[in-house]
Amino acid sequence: MKNKIEILSPGKACWKTRKLITRMKYFTDKKNIETEYIILTGLQDFIKYKTWVFPTVIVNGKIVAKGYKSAKIMVKHNNIPLK
Repeated sequence: MKNKIEILSPGKACWKTRKLITRMKYFTDKKNIETEYIILTGLQDFIKYKTWVFPTVIVNGKIVAKGYKSAKIMVKHNNIPLK
């Protein structure tokens, strides 16, 4: 089963978002966790998740981090059940 990781970002070229995705991919690849990454940049997405703090990471529909944190800390601290 593929995990869905959505990242709210001000733009697809945002360096914080790119760095975050790189670190998360390293973590999930190392643990052999199948993931799909989606970058959300639209106003409707920001309103839906009620946040203006970027990047915001949403794993399988649950907000796990706002702002920049490492992937390992986000997943462990929030007890995210990655499948």
